[in-house]
Amino acid sequence: MDLENYRNFLAIVEAGSMTAASEFIHIAQPALSKQLKTLEAAFGTKLIITTRGSKHLILTDAGKILYHKAKYICSLEDMARSEIDDITDGNRGVLRVSAANSRSSVFINACLEPFHDLFPNVTYEIYEGSMSEQTQQLLSGITELGILSVPLIHQTDFDILFQRREEICAIFAKDSKFLENISAGDAISLKELSTLPLCFSAGCHLIMSKIFKNHNLTPNVLSICTTRTSALQWAYDDYGVAIVPFEPKEPMHELLVRKKIPQAITELHKTIVKVKGRPLSAIAKKFLKFYSEIRHSERVKNFDEI
Repeated sequence: MDLENYRNFLAIVEAGSMTAASEFIHIAQPALSKQLKTLEAAFGTKLIITTRGSKHLILTDAGKILYHKAKYICSLEDMARSEIDDITDGNRGVLRVSAANSRSSVFINACLEPFHDLFPNVTYEIYEGSMSEQTQQLLSGITELGILSVPLIHQTDFDILFQRREEICAIFAKDSKFLENISAGDAISLKELSTLPLCFSAGCHLIMSKIFKNHNLTPNVLSICTTRTSALQWAYDDYGVAIVPFEPKEPMHELLVRKKIPQAITELHKTIVKVKGRPLSAIAKKFLKFYSEIRHSERVKNFDEI
């Protein structure tokens, strides 16, 4: 199958209509329709349905499968071109990364900016999203590396390259009213926490609910947030106490106070992953080598195995 057919199929889906795709890629609509029919004939099934009276397209189940596979197939060609360019200039390329919403700013500051200082000709595509969105981005070949803050959904599809231990902490405003009746020190008990308005990041809520239940306690839930950033905002404004993951030595905002939760014993890690069996571009490999030198992360996969 001509790769151009796949690329034009992607254009149709992403543009939302045949007309819009035709204008975007500058191909006459009849020629584009003919290419779509060629694809449907090749796969023996309908890929796209146009509803009567609507200009928008609906993907069939087969069309959804082909969309993700075509995305990966085309990304392989793009990667090949990029790697060939890397042969002539190893300091160029595009690093495509999926990052958790709450981790992207830290990752940019701690990793990408110093990497950019060394390799100023590298460009970046950073896709933020939920775990399910990150999984789809990686499997579809839109991105090469995933920076994850919660456990993988489809663990058998991925290689974990690095992991950094995290712990669930209680975060207060520096002079919070909620600290007045809490024991001094850098730790807080579950019983004390259960009396406070708690603001959880989504992943921590699932984990902590089980821990509270195991200790016959019921948390006072004020908010459950998709991201760590949103949960921390409640604490920053002193409306509640944020329950979120932190690395042991991760810097804390000067207006916030962190307390450990000794009873919240978990195996929690931030990880860097790739799709299993899928080769990485030269620039991705270069970044991983750089990452291993500047970040004190546990290397899970040997570079020779990547």
